[in-house]
Amino acid sequence: MNALPLIIGIGAALGAYMLTVGIIASRAADATTLARERLARQEVGLGQSAVALQLEKPLVDRLLGPMRRWTNRQMMRMTPEAQAANFRRQLDFVGNPLNLDPAGLQTLRIAAAAALGAIGTAIGMFLGTPFAIGLALVLGVALGFYVPVVWLDQLVRSRRTELEATLPNALDVVAISMEAGLGLDRALEQLVRHQDDSLTLLVARALREIQLGRPRPDALVEMAEATGIDDFTSLVRGILYAERTGVPIARTIAAHAAQMRVKRRLKIRTEAARASLKILIPTVGCVFPTLWLILLGPALLVALSLGH
Repeated sequence: MNALPLIIGIGAALGAYMLTVGIIASRAADATTLARERLARQEVGLGQSAVALQLEKPLVDRLLGPMRRWTNRQMMRMTPEAQAANFRRQLDFVGNPLNLDPAGLQTLRIAAAAALGAIGTAIGMFLGTPFAIGLALVLGVALGFYVPVVWLDQLVRSRRTELEATLPNALDVVAISMEAGLGLDRALEQLVRHQDDSLTLLVARALREIQLGRPRPDALVEMAEATGIDDFTSLVRGILYAERTGVPIARTIAAHAAQMRVKRRLKIRTEAARASLKILIPTVGCVFPTLWLILLGPALLVALSLGH
């Protein structure tokens, strides 16, 4: 059997890998452009007048409005600009692994598609049929093109889980600092100074943007929305509302921390209740057939021997 196709496929994969590593290493993150983009993104808060305007709209528009906005968001994600912005938010959220930016991630996808496509072509040439070559090539390219996206999504989910675990304790630290007489910014600085985790990285980034001149509500809201945690977003909006209305912020933060602990406890109980159902599938699919084979195997052999 000729080993030349396999050698060609491995060489193409190594070449694509070295090209990707070189491009990623040569690219430097443009901090000025990133800061300019963040300062340009202004979030518009909804006040009481905006709520009144929403209530004045017809019922059909209010019912179909969320579905229309969801459709618009999905269509925007299919465009290259929206896809690049989505990659930028995800990469910033997970800390820019491998110093990647959206262009670097797209380069990694293309290189992985080329490498796995070459390996798939080599495997198809070993099989010897044109259909196998074409099928292996298509599967390799598709797999290589989407593997980096799946990897990034996995990083985002892991970081979000870590944030949900550390958020209640961090809120307690901020609440205690504010009850001791510190302001919100100073309390957040104390949190960054005394803890070192993924949440404090986001908080430190928001504090730097505030020091550069960005309005504090915009920086905090973007920080919360970047996490994708609804409880955190509602907490930040509640803090800003309490600051505008004069409600004690420390009390609001402590109440949200207690509520998040209750939700986390209920989530753990739900996962524990689902454990028995998850164990049922491998038990029925793996344990029971083996048990039946051990118990009924000798009887089946005896029956077959008597039949012969």
